[in-house]
Amino acid sequence: MMSIELFVGSLTTPDDARAMAERILAAFTTGDSAPEGVLAKARELTHVLVHRPAAWVTGGPAGQPRYLVRITMPAAWHDPGFAGYVVPAVTAAIAGVGPDSGRLEREPHCVVQIVGVREHGLGLFGRPVSSTEVVRVMTQDFRDSGPAREAPEGYAFDPVCGMTVEIASARWTLEHDGVRHVFCAPGCRKVFAEDLGLSA
Repeated sequence: MMSIELFVGSLTTPDDARAMAERILAAFTTGDSAPEGVLAKARELTHVLVHRPAAWVTGGPAGQPRYLVRITMPAAWHDPGFAGYVVPAVTAAIAGVGPDSGRLEREPHCVVQIVGVREHGLGLFGRPVSSTEVVRVMTQDFRDSGPAREAPEGYAFDPVCGMTVEIASARWTLEHDGVRHVFCAPGCRKVFAEDLGLSA
């Protein structure tokens, strides 16, 4: 569950703003490493909003659009690798709409802020929810779908979300009944542990 607010300079057209929003949503919720059902639920819970402020004052050369991106998500989901993935992905999604796709990698004209919301600071179903509950909502259909498919050599599927995880580099693991399970993120590991009554 994320909200992604994109503040764009006045030179961006409404069509370009919508295209950027669609590209940002696709960047976060498209891929072949997780089942489509999980990605579809992630799309349903991710909101991309584009704002065109009445005034925008900043230094530097005038005439080129500036961008400020604020990504709000559960703080528990944030780990050092997240920003390393998110910042380039959102920058590329925005840059791909303009005529100079490399400008935002050369010039400091796209600022990305990742804001973590404290536990139970988000709400669904008319009540506050934990980050683990959000993971449950996104992955419920997958977890109810039965046995997973066969993973490629050297990889395993996260038993909670179905994402493909390289076994050798897995950062989040849990051993249960003599089997080492690997997870794509700490939230999936926590759901798995809670479902089995294990300490996370």
